[in-house]
Amino acid sequence: MKVKDIMSRPVVIDKSGRISEALDLMDKHHVRRLIVRHGGNVVGVVSLQSVCESLGSRRKYNHPPSLFHVADAVSNSYAILAPDDDARRAVDALREVDAVVVVDGGILGAVSPADVIRAVTPDGTVGDIMKVPAIAPPDARVSAIRKLMMERGISRVPIMDGATLVGIVSESDVAAAMRGVKRRSSQNHQDNNVERMLALDIMRTDVITARPDTPLREAAQLMTDHHIGALPVLNDQRHLVGIVTRRDIVRAI
Repeated sequence: MKVKDIMSRPVVIDKSGRISEALDLMDKHHVRRLIVRHGGNVVGVVSLQSVCESLGSRRKYNHPPSLFHVADAVSNSYAILAPDDDARRAVDALREVDAVVVVDGGILGAVSPADVIRAVTPDGTVGDIMKVPAIAPPDARVSAIRKLMMERGISRVPIMDGATLVGIVSESDVAAAMRGVKRRSSQNHQDNNVERMLALDIMRTDVITARPDTPLREAAQLMTDHHIGALPVLNDQRHLVGIVTRRDIVRAI
């Protein structure tokens, strides 16, 4: 199998583009990162994580969204491969970087964990590779959840009311919430309005879950069908016992 067999159409944005444009493209194409170009060359990637870091920077709380550019959130966490390279090279690269850019005289495609798990999944069950999740209560401040994501290097936090899973907050939820505050609030109130946001204000309550004995192929299909990047794992008593992400499945291949 070649890289060209698993790559998807590249979603590209110029380094001078607006952060709001980047978020719109991510939402439209159901992706978490974009290829950033400048003068026809690849110069990095912009991801939901880097957008959250940019929008949530305290020194920028009082800046209107129109002042945020892709250049403020660009990352060099990418690898470049050719379309005829072995697909295994893309899988290996995604253990270390956010994205693989496919180039042959120009930007031809991209390979993400979502692309990989659409093409191949390992044997085994969710319980074989799931991790212990970082959790938060419904009244946790969104700023605290964002900090938790950055400290733990994670992109999703299950929201627990006692022993009950009531929602999940992802990087996309945090980025959209911070963008909304900056768009709706006057500059004098943005700082306070960001700090007042709680998990229950932005969490998604229609959480799709898996069980420890769910086959990885089934888990990958659920993520693909619903355009989601992770599945909280519940046991027979409906207690949260883990979480599995697309990248976890890629690392298990």
